[in-house]
Amino acid sequence: MNDIIAPPRPNHVMVDLETFGVQPGSVIVSIGAVAFDPVSSVAGETFYAVIDPADAQRCGLTLDAKTVLWWLGRSEAARQALTVPGMPMVAALHAFSAFWRRVGGTRFWGHGGNFDEPLLSAAYRVCGIEPPWQFYDSRCTRTIFDLAGVKPERDGGTHHNALDDAKAQADAVARAYAILRERQTPTLVKPPEAAA
Repeated sequence: MNDIIAPPRPNHVMVDLETFGVQPGSVIVSIGAVAFDPVSSVAGETFYAVIDPADAQRCGLTLDAKTVLWWLGRSEAARQALTVPGMPMVAALHAFSAFWRRVGGTRFWGHGGNFDEPLLSAAYRVCGIEPPWQFYDSRCTRTIFDLAGVKPERDGGTHHNALDDAKAQADAVARAYAILRERQTPTLVKPPEAAA
């Protein structure tokens, strides 16, 4: 009887935030996420929520004027997410928690250890909600990208769209894993020919 090998479960979660500030406690305007398996490159379920900035402020999150001005220099496609009606902050956090549990999240990936996870954790705290991940689940894309010498390929979507960026970053992490695994694979060295 042949053993059936279960397909890999995409339970690492790449998260990308678009915000009106760069410090924990800043207003979050969108959350994009994709479940993926970095070893097999299998991508799973996605998550995308646009948040009402005024509601985020009512919850206690703050705007940074420099970041708001920075957004004026982004592409029209990227700014489009800022103009559609958003959902309440608390509803977005509960929806993300449900997504995390549904995919069986085990690792929280963000593009920089000092941005996505700390800002999203701060929003959970401000709203009085427990994050669904643990602090030790956090992983940083910038570190693995430096180690492997890769960058996210953002041609397939809109840069600074949270979901498109999350997908590009998940794909780049999978490529980085493959490169680093290849480097660890020992090369078989053929012994020198014996002298005749």
